[in-house]
Amino acid sequence: ALARPQAGGRARLTKQPGLDMIVALDFSRSMLAKDVYPSRLERAKRELEQLMDGLAGDRIGLVAFAGETLSYPPTTDYAAVKLFWRDMYPWDMPVGGTAIGQAMKASLDLLTRLRAAGGATRAQVILLLTDGEDTDSEPLAMADEAAKLGVKVFTVGIGSRSGELIPEYDETGKVTGYVKDADGKYVTSRLAEDMLVQIAQKTGGEYFHADPKQFGVDEIAHALAGLKRSENEARVVK
Repeated sequence: ALARPQAGGRARLTKQPGLDMIVALDFSRSMLAKDVYPSRLERAKRELEQLMDGLAGDRIGLVAFAGETLSYPPTTDYAAVKLFWRDMYPWDMPVGGTAIGQAMKASLDLLTRLRAAGGATRAQVILLLTDGEDTDSEPLAMADEAAKLGVKVFTVGIGSRSGELIPEYDETGKVTGYVKDADGKYVTSRLAEDMLVQIAQKTGGEYFHADPKQFGVDEIAHALAGLKRSENEARVVK
């Protein structure tokens, strides 16, 4: 007993009901605004981790976007998913801006690959979190494409409807000032809800507003709970 002899562990595959979901999170500089504590981006990361803690069997993929996108393929390994963007910030993105249309296209590409591999019977959804200020893309056209594929898009609008200043940071993470335009005027980021509502409506999803008091994770989880799930294999270590 003192030597504590142990047998080697084995990994086995078990089947769990689930759906396929791509979480597309906005990493534009406007997401650094602090109208939602501690910032729009940090609050979104924390709330997404809380959402994942309540899931089981769903395959989750990630798309981080600004002017371009970075993708993480769908998996049931939620610990790995959480690590993907835990230490990622807007300055880590290769191109600035907010290309919501590109984010939706990258999300649909991930879901299409899963469908081709035999996931056609599972519900497929995109959870899009952004302040809604799109630049240089066609999100409504991609919403139409999602609707054709039967992919529901749930949108979460993060931030103030009245507008908020966008902070600038130095290398140590301290706020050094606020973003200004070419004329030297302060830039404010205002939640653009109309487009997010249209995206959700076109695809049969729902729109949620995240404000300082309530982010809406419970409402999102409730909406996802009503979707069709089918069995897939998830690796379990025993």
